[in-house]
Amino acid sequence: MERIISYDELPRGNGQSIYFRMETDPRLYRKLLLNGYKIVNHIDDTDKSTIYVTGRRQDRECKNALEYKSKVEQRIQSILQSRQITKPKTISFTLKDFLNYQYRIPFVLKNEYENGGREKFLIATEEDYENLISAIDFLLNSSNQLIAIMNHNRWQGEIDYKKYLETRFVVQEYIKTPTEYNTTVRVLTSPSHEVLYASLKYNQPESYKDRTSLLGHLLSDVYPLSTKSIVSNTLSGGKNILLGETQYPQHEKELLERHHIESDQFHELIDTSETVHESLHPELGIICGFDYIYDEEKDKWYFLEYHSRPMVGDYSKRQGIPYQTIEEKLTAEGRVRATSLSRVLKRNR
Repeated sequence: MERIISYDELPRGNGQSIYFRMETDPRLYRKLLLNGYKIVNHIDDTDKSTIYVTGRRQDRECKNALEYKSKVEQRIQSILQSRQITKPKTISFTLKDFLNYQYRIPFVLKNEYENGGREKFLIATEEDYENLISAIDFLLNSSNQLIAIMNHNRWQGEIDYKKYLETRFVVQEYIKTPTEYNTTVRVLTSPSHEVLYASLKYNQPESYKDRTSLLGHLLSDVYPLSTKSIVSNTLSGGKNILLGETQYPQHEKELLERHHIESDQFHELIDTSETVHESLHPELGIICGFDYIYDEEKDKWYFLEYHSRPMVGDYSKRQGIPYQTIEEKLTAEGRVRATSLSRVLKRNR
């Protein structure tokens, strides 16, 4: 597990161009300036030597951020597929298709652009399916006034739900994990072809309850799902087992064994994550999290999604820099970025 450095340990710069959007710790921004780096925040000011502390939001060839993210996703999947690592079967849809086509149960309806476990729904029964259709029908046909009443000021602004569902959501094959827990693996990489840390996330399945979005609110209270949550994220109460430790409690040791963490297949997964990040540094920035899920029945790892702003809470907590507030989170995330940046700068010299 890579040690998180302090900002004072950043190497000196000599006018090196650093692309940096102001969405991380301002102290890192100031330290880079004081250390002699040239900070740019517009894609037109970058060059071939630029290091991207934060990944670029889009490029000149894309009309908007969603199109750009889709393009990045395709490039990631191309590299993964060359290593025989695929996503679970995933289907885009129009609402006309969705409302008239019977998908095979169980399946997952998920928002591919939301992190933290938001808007990931397991549809495992006919009742769940009927309630999902009812919730979507409500979103498409209710008046803005009625939606505003339901919102209770929790969801701001009007949403074109037809466009929202068709551009952001996919139907995905359900992968049952090998233990009683919901589990995924998060690999946090650097573009220097190194892993900062990796962890197995696990969470006890609980009754579905997600009121962070209007669709989640409907499927929790108005048209409730009978299924359990499939989310393993720490934001929703999950726990992390940091890989590479020398000792683990017995139940965590058993979890790791059931996922075959020491197998050649898993090490290939780690190496592939490093390769992807090294190849897509401008798009992903200086740190990126890759999420994978293990299907024990098929003895196969699947790629789920990537995060250019991954959570670093358990990693930083282990190293004495826990956070509770937004400011503390920015500092922890900023120091992880600085750790990766330091490795990249040293490697380039």
